[in-house]
Amino acid sequence: MDQSLLNESPDLLICFDESGKHNSDPIQLMGAFSIPKAIYTHPQYEALHSLNMEYRLHWTDYSGDSKTRNGIEKLFDYAVPLADFMNFNFIRYSKASLAKHAQVYMDIYESKQVIVSNTIYAKLPERICYGLLRGYGEHNNVQATILIEDATEYRAKKLHKTIKDSLNIHSLYRGEAFVIRECDYRAKGEEIGVEFIDIILGIVSTILDNPSATSRKKKAKVLLVLKLLKEDKLQPFLKNLRLFELQQSNQLKEANIEASIKLFIAKNYEEFISL
Repeated sequence: MDQSLLNESPDLLICFDESGKHNSDPIQLMGAFSIPKAIYTHPQYEALHSLNMEYRLHWTDYSGDSKTRNGIEKLFDYAVPLADFMNFNFIRYSKASLAKHAQVYMDIYESKQVIVSNTIYAKLPERICYGLLRGYGEHNNVQATILIEDATEYRAKKLHKTIKDSLNIHSLYRGEAFVIRECDYRAKGEEIGVEFIDIILGIVSTILDNPSATSRKKKAKVLLVLKLLKEDKLQPFLKNLRLFELQQSNQLKEANIEASIKLFIAKNYEEFISL
């Protein structure tokens, strides 16, 4: 655990990441969770924070190896007591759909992919994090730290500055009572909260995609999600998750994650009952 977080101890921690950065990915999903810092950093959860020392927790890389599987299962076991204090806000979007709408900018920008990418990273992270910060009331004066998994493309876009500035401007403009004190990157394996949002995003992407297990890697992921669902290790977190879809009209519409879970189990029911 980063000791600077313990020393500063702002009111709220937000961990942000995304799943499906490439146009070829079937699901493009961006999301974050929030949790009171005093609870997240409490000494009784030291075992949770120590998991990074033993396991490499990254959903994209998981292909069925037992050590990583055990690590992910332990992650949920240790995090369950925190579930009631966590809120999740996810947005599903389509790069292909945005690129189609971006045709009107072809004579303004060198590449429509530039405006699409800038739109995604300028607006969606702000909407996601704002949904986790609003509604606390003027008397609470929430101070927050936002942590993002370190990535070259994020640094190139100065994502940490964009998110911090846009949210603080938004707060001032709307008369909200929150302040983003810090927005920074954390390297892989450095902060368990960043690992956790990576895993949850990957799992939700798998549920929404509901893929046929045509490869060893896909089958391993499907089976692990089924196991976590059957043992009720996912549900405590998913009940506090709001999922929005960016429609073709560029409006956000809330989706029912429970319906997708039922379809996911139904498609893999023989495997589910045999676990």
